[in-house]
Amino acid sequence: MPATKNRPSELSVLRYGAFVSRTAEQRVISHAPTVRNLVHDHFGRRPLGAVTIILTKPRLLLGLANEAQGEAAGVPENTWKSVGVQQSIIGRPEAFHVATVIAPKGAMWMLINAPKIRNPKQLKLSLLRGFVEVDQLIRSGARDNRVAWVRHEMKVNPLSKRQANTFQAQILADRAEAERITAELTRRL
Repeated sequence: MPATKNRPSELSVLRYGAFVSRTAEQRVISHAPTVRNLVHDHFGRRPLGAVTIILTKPRLLLGLANEAQGEAAGVPENTWKSVGVQQSIIGRPEAFHVATVIAPKGAMWMLINAPKIRNPKQLKLSLLRGFVEVDQLIRSGARDNRVAWVRHEMKVNPLSKRQANTFQAQILADRAEAERITAELTRRL
């Protein structure tokens, strides 16, 4: 697991895996504070907290997401290390640009698919979407809901069908809200 030493208002950027571009890392370092401030100004109700942005390759994304969310949800290591755990929050790793996941000790990781961010505009859009997801995860009860959903997906503490449908509906509503807000804020980038 990538080690981070963030204070509550800090932002850190890490490269994880072989051959992740240093140029991409420098672009993220230069654009992330601006995008973070844009999202914070839009919502204006709470600080976004410590976020670790991790640039990585598609084949490492699912493992990092499983590790972070599994540990944060208190799932036994042998469960989240199993190959068969595919999280609906992530989807297909080759197809997405960014995903924000909960991490141990109240932290959040923004996982960015490094090969998908070829130009600065796409990078800014990915960061924008990621910070909107960060804001969604710091809302009251959102982290507890994510923990419950992760434990359900990893079959540690399965939810009833009604509860699972409720959580699934919330995930879809959050995605729709993130799309809408990302589209609104794109004009201000």
